[in-house]
Amino acid sequence: MELLRQGDSEGLERMVGDSPVAVRFLQGRLWDMDPEIRGEAAKALGAAAAAHPDLGREVLRRLLWALNDESATNGAYALPALGEIARRDPELAAPFIGPIVAYLWDDGLRLGILRALCRVAEVAPEAVEEVRDRLQEIVSTENPEERACLARLLAGKREEVDGT
Repeated sequence: MELLRQGDSEGLERMVGDSPVAVRFLQGRLWDMDPEIRGEAAKALGAAAAAHPDLGREVLRRLLWALNDESATNGAYALPALGEIARRDPELAAPFIGPIVAYLWDDGLRLGILRALCRVAEVAPEAVEEVRDRLQEIVSTENPEERACLARLLAGKREEVDGT
């Protein structure tokens, strides 16, 4: 917990690289009251997934389950970790991008999904290419943050986001 409080990303990366059992603790911290703790935990989970792909796949599966209403959790807190894992290892996360995008209908998850997709698009824009049609379905959103994310994700298709 001290590494999370200090924002010691390098220390957290070393810890999850050496001790993958820390992942369970980090997953729990995604729901912490402190947004900085949640953010550091998400980054550390990205590092853990990159260091241990089999474990990363399991983490992605669990985080995707958190988006499901039946899981009885607030899946919005899982989305930054999904984005960080996808940013660190786009290939690992590729099978999860479509299922995540399937939740765009949920107003409470939409911005988090778009932010997560923007994280992966920073390093692997091709990873979001297969969901471009789904993204174009929501370009009429009134939320300015969502519109900004969509503009980044649909770069080259700006006229569709701007409505021109």
